[in-house]
Amino acid sequence: MSLNAKDLEPRELANVHNTAVSAATDILSSTIAPSSGTPAKLAVLFRVQVAMNTAGVFSARITKSSTTVGVNFNSGANLVADSVYIFDLLVHNGDTVNFSHSVAATMLVLRVQEIPVGVS
Repeated sequence: MSLNAKDLEPRELANVHNTAVSAATDILSSTIAPSSGTPAKLAVLFRVQVAMNTAGVFSARITKSSTTVGVNFNSGANLVADSVYIFDLLVHNGDTVNFSHSVAATMLVLRVQEIPVGVS
């Protein structure tokens, strides 16, 4: 597989700004997934930037083949209110992802970029 410079550019998958979110519910209106051009054997990184106005646990729900698992970022510890965090999440072809926060809050910022360089 040959890559050109365009293949290496991050792709914006989500951009939420100053939005109220409910506790333990999906933040995004629809799930996000690796771009359709991602080869079956490759993974991509979702780089996630998040800041909330209220401390709480930030989580991802990853679905593959109709099975969903929840995973916590920051070792399951509360994110500090009004602070920016950046996490990387390895995502494979066929996965879909959404995010949640353990308490009702204002999502100050949630940005998700797909970093298209995968590993086999």
